[in-house]
Amino acid sequence: MHANLLKHRLNSGEPTFCFSVRMARTVNIVSLAQAAGYHGLYVDLQHSSISIDTAAQIFSTALHSEVTAFVRVPSLEPGMISRVLDAGAQGILAPDIRSADEAKALVKAALIAPKGDRSVGGGVPNPRLKGLSGGALAAAINDATLLIAMIETEEAAEKAAEIIGVDGIDAIQIGSNDLTTSMGIPGEYKHERVRTVYEKVISACNAAGKPLIIGGMRRSDELEPYVRMGASRCYFTGADTNFMIEGALKFMAEAKAADAAIMG
Repeated sequence: MHANLLKHRLNSGEPTFCFSVRMARTVNIVSLAQAAGYHGLYVDLQHSSISIDTAAQIFSTALHSEVTAFVRVPSLEPGMISRVLDAGAQGILAPDIRSADEAKALVKAALIAPKGDRSVGGGVPNPRLKGLSGGALAAAINDATLLIAMIETEEAAEKAAEIIGVDGIDAIQIGSNDLTTSMGIPGEYKHERVRTVYEKVISACNAAGKPLIIGGMRRSDELEPYVRMGASRCYFTGADTNFMIEGALKFMAEAKAADAAIMG
C-alpha cells in the first residue's frame, strides 16, 4: 500500500475526492469519510476552532484507514507545521502563498533534511513505513508528505511557475473563494479574469508536471472548463458544516412534504 494514498492518486491522475473538517471533533469522521468513498480529508485549522490535540486524534486514526488526512495551517510558522506533521498529518495545505520564497519556507518547515529543516521528533509513526530507519525512513517520510501551495490572488498567479518549480512542492490549489473576493468579484468563478488566472497557473503546473487543484467550486458547469483546461480531477467537495446544513435542509423538506401529503 502506498504510504500516502492521496498523493499517489493525485499524481496518477485518478479522480480524487476530499472535504474539509471544521465542525467534527471525533475520530468518527474518518470512518464516515471512508464509508462515503472519500480519499482524503483536511482538518481546517485556518477556519475553525479545532485544537491541535483534537486534530491529532483524527490524523492518527486516518493512518489506519484508506483516507488520507492532511491539514490546512493558518500560517507558515515552522513550529505549527512540525507539530501537526508529528501528530500524523500526511500533508500541508498552505494558504495564500505569494512567492517562491514562501513556497521554500513551507518546504523547509515540512520536510526533513536534506530537503528541509524539520526537526526529527519521533512523531506518530506511519504504519506503512514499518521497518524503515535512518536515512531510508527520512526519505520515505518526505516522500509521503503532500505539500500543496494555495494561490489566492492575481499577483500570486503571476508567480505560479516559480512557486510550483520549488522542489518539494507537490501541487498548487487555487482558492477560488478568496481569489474572486480579492478581485472584487466574489463567487464569479466563470469571470474572464478568473479564467485568465486558471490558464496561467494550469500552464505553469503542466510545464512542471505537477497537478493544479480547483478549490472553492462544486458545480459541474463551474468545474468543467477548468478541468478541460488541464486542472486535475481532484475535487474538494465542501466542508462537514456544509454537509450538515444541506442534509438538514433536505430531510426537513422531505418531512414537510410528507406532512403535507398526509394532511392533504
